[in-house]
Amino acid sequence: MTTESIKIDFPNDAQYTLSAGNLYRIIARGSQTNGRFSLLVSILKPGQGGPAHTHSNEQESFYITKGELTVFDGETEAKASEGSFIFCPEGAIRGFRNDTEQDVEMLIFYTPSGIENMIEMDGTSVNTLEDYQNHTKARKIACPALNKQFGIEEK
Repeated sequence: MTTESIKIDFPNDAQYTLSAGNLYRIIARGSQTNGRFSLLVSILKPGQGGPAHTHSNEQESFYITKGELTVFDGETEAKASEGSFIFCPEGAIRGFRNDTEQDVEMLIFYTPSGIENMIEMDGTSVNTLEDYQNHTKARKIACPALNKQFGIEEK
């Protein structure tokens, strides 16, 4: 039996990425978890989110830490308030948006990892959270341009 040692990553200056209009901070990437999962924080301004789409390579889970997120599966919509957990298996249609006037904050858990690479490749670095809060340019809700390369299909 092989024994692996634990990995500890200490926080440094938070680096944010703006991708498809949404803000992300990668907490754990696949290189830290042997490819098993990635964990991100996402902040959505009013009107932002992701259109109906599927993931063919990974499961996606959301945990709402602030605000209320509208979640939809192509047929129905539901309001996910603070403390809600949403699980989306591979192939399931999912979409989400912030229909409120306040920012929504959530943790996003991907198993296995990989999507964090797409977000960084597609996105633009934002040095501080304050820079994002001052970013007011509205964007159409869309999947990143690299979605097909990463097994994501808009519905």
